[in-house]
Amino acid sequence: MTTHLSATFRALAAAGGLRRVILAYALYTLVEMAVWLAVVLFAYDAGGASLAAAVAVVQLIPAAVLSTPLAGLADHASRGRALAAAHGAVMLSVLVTGLAMLVRAPTWLVVGASAAATAAIAVVRPVHFAALPHLASTPDDLVSANALSSVADGVACFAGPALAGFATAWVGPWSVFAGSALAGVAATSACLGLGLAAPPAAEQDRDGGWRGAVRGLTTLGRDGATLALLGLLTTDFIVAGALDVLGISYSQTVLGQGESGAGLLIGAVGIGGLAGALIGGSLSRRRSLAPVVLAGAITQGCAIAALALLGSLLPAVAVLSAAGLGGALLTVAGRTLLQRATDDRVLARVFAVQEGASLIGLAGGAAVAPALIQWLSPAGAFVPLGLGTAGLCLLAVVLVRRLDRRSLFLPVELGLLRGVPFLAVLAPPELERLAHSARWLHADRGAVVVRQGEPGELFHIVAEGLLEVDVDGVRRPDPLAAGDGFGEIALVHAVPRTATVTASTPARLLTLRAEDFLAAVTGSVDGHRLAHEVSADHLSRDGDTSPSPAITPSPPITRRST
Repeated sequence: MTTHLSATFRALAAAGGLRRVILAYALYTLVEMAVWLAVVLFAYDAGGASLAAAVAVVQLIPAAVLSTPLAGLADHASRGRALAAAHGAVMLSVLVTGLAMLVRAPTWLVVGASAAATAAIAVVRPVHFAALPHLASTPDDLVSANALSSVADGVACFAGPALAGFATAWVGPWSVFAGSALAGVAATSACLGLGLAAPPAAEQDRDGGWRGAVRGLTTLGRDGATLALLGLLTTDFIVAGALDVLGISYSQTVLGQGESGAGLLIGAVGIGGLAGALIGGSLSRRRSLAPVVLAGAITQGCAIAALALLGSLLPAVAVLSAAGLGGALLTVAGRTLLQRATDDRVLARVFAVQEGASLIGLAGGAAVAPALIQWLSPAGAFVPLGLGTAGLCLLAVVLVRRLDRRSLFLPVELGLLRGVPFLAVLAPPELERLAHSARWLHADRGAVVVRQGEPGELFHIVAEGLLEVDVDGVRRPDPLAAGDGFGEIALVHAVPRTATVTASTPARLLTLRAEDFLAAVTGSVDGHRLAHEVSADHLSRDGDTSPSPAITPSPPITRRST
């Protein structure tokens, strides 16, 4: 596990764009938490607890409703530009809100501006997690980015409110928004010039805004596995929203610790979350992520329910740390599984649905907590909350495992594809889809894999074995070995095969169908250019060729799917 933890930071150190996006996300999470507390403090000072509660609803509900259509716009443009625009929108909206507070504008105007800021904030996270697959060059990089994003969430849970409370007490709530605007400038600048392409087929998928959101939701509604995973991810936020209320009541009436104890209890979740994010980053490098998702959800639920049996502070802190650890495992593995299994063309919309559901979950958890206390007790309220989380996990296990089986995690195939120069330049999501469509071919010794003069239907990459190349009956001196690709000339130039390739040893090849190969290569400017350069070099090396009509029997070639 220590190796995996160090690999997380090495991967980010080697990828400048990924590092900049993670830094921008860390600033964003601080802004999110600080702005939330500053708005609540402003409302409480202006109208007491009733106004503070009303403002909380005004902040969350519009953001939950608008996050899907707004974030869905990222499915129709470059993810880099969409991410920079999202951070820029946060920067502008918090700046306007801060100015409204500074000039003592009417309360309704300040609340309206802050609601717009919250809506802008709700867009960043979906676009961020939809952009990460385009920036990660390997599956490990993607897991690392997800894990460090969760670490940033955990740190912000402490630092954001602390900074906001200090600034509000000493200067005023407007200063929180001023500082957040500066952080927004830095985050926006970090996301400029990422050079990310639009998702595949975005040019043909023009429905944006509400039409795109409705279509995305309709498609999602037919995908029970994704819905089950989104439901599990939402439970983490329901628990967080309820804990803000239950923690205070539990600390006062059961533990006798007052507000200081409540802060320690709620903070313990964040401590466990930091550890869980790093552990989740290690476990999420596995082929199967459903067990990690389910283990995280069950750990969180059982730990929350166990609080009903405790009566002292330190054991309660330890148990809540375990709940935070389980929640972080659920989040890191769940987000990674969504990225692997979701079509990149709708990935931002799926994460937007998750963001909206999370906001509603926060509000719902806070709303149901008083009813649970009244129905049971401050301690007993944790039982249905925890057991409900664990029970939902058990109900969803079959569907989440189905999502795991369809996810794109093919490290061997991806490694071979990345070894081909004109394929290595493809965006990671496109390369993963190409790996998913690839098939394995096994050739016995003496089998003719490609025959000169025949039509080209496949591109091949050698995984194991040696193959000889003959052009017009003349054998080339260097055989093809592991990592070498062949067959691109016939596909790129639409000509018959220009050489005969024969297995001199038993060979194992990764093959791509012509339509998959051409769709991927021609969709990338660099890939198309490199493919033409490589094929032109091969033609120049071999000289003019003519199709060979001779066809002789050869040992069998067998195909099987990955």
